[in-house]
Amino acid sequence: MGTFTHSRLLGSLLIRIAGATFSFGDLTIEQATIVVDELGFDLVDVGAGWSNYHQILPQEAVDDPDGQADRLRRVLDAHQLAVSELFIMHFGHPINHPAAQIREWTRGMFEGITHFAQKSGFESVMMIPGHVHEEEGQSAQEAFDLSVEELRFMVDVAQQRELQCNVEPCIGSIAEQPADAIRLIDAVPGLGLTVDYAHQVQLGLGPEQIEPLHPHARHFHAKQSSPESFQARPDEGVIDFPRLMRKLDADDYEGVVCVEFVTQEPLLEAGWDFKTETARLKQILDEALATL
Repeated sequence: MGTFTHSRLLGSLLIRIAGATFSFGDLTIEQATIVVDELGFDLVDVGAGWSNYHQILPQEAVDDPDGQADRLRRVLDAHQLAVSELFIMHFGHPINHPAAQIREWTRGMFEGITHFAQKSGFESVMMIPGHVHEEEGQSAQEAFDLSVEELRFMVDVAQQRELQCNVEPCIGSIAEQPADAIRLIDAVPGLGLTVDYAHQVQLGLGPEQIEPLHPHARHFHAKQSSPESFQARPDEGVIDFPRLMRKLDADDYEGVVCVEFVTQEPLLEAGWDFKTETARLKQILDEALATL
């Protein structure tokens, strides 16, 4: 595995900058690792979800965790890349789905994919916390309670695999508001957050309102954003990344900040080059770390 050449070490503080294998469209893991290597990353988050996030197919990882882990490590080793977080979200159904048989199936998938994640050397796995299934007659409290029940199971499984289990407090979820995310964390001992300011920017929140999430964050995603657009070019949005890095430094944050743009057709039609935007945001983060 590669060394962390794009890191900042300050006393016991270690902030590492990663790239996402799923930022550049419908690429295989072999193709994506070439891109992130060319951009100068030595640490990656890997997608195991759907659409552009599927460099790892969850069912294949569950069916053959050792073989798929060996394959991934061979690809990463060829580019001297280390892994940080496995980006799962869910397995096709929200973790708090009202149907007990679906939740049971999700548990089985989670057990299998954490076996793969451990064998591959991941530090953490990321889920999304679920939403209210109003069409199924589910109340907000019922949705929250089911998420708590399932996440307690997932945290226990992850800890047995020596993995950190995180959720992203994303738009549309039961944890999109910082207070709700903290309430969820308080209800599930050991659960962490993967924080992406872009989601809370869509709610009209500023840094002072998002920063209370920091003590619970075990991982960060970095994409520029504005209230008008979920994704913005690095120099055009409202997120102050130098401020974020200074705050993480002040918080003694030890972990990863992953540059995580996601290819979208309207942005491609508008002239975006996701390699260029990723490289620019990486530069902003690296320069911010260098001033600490």
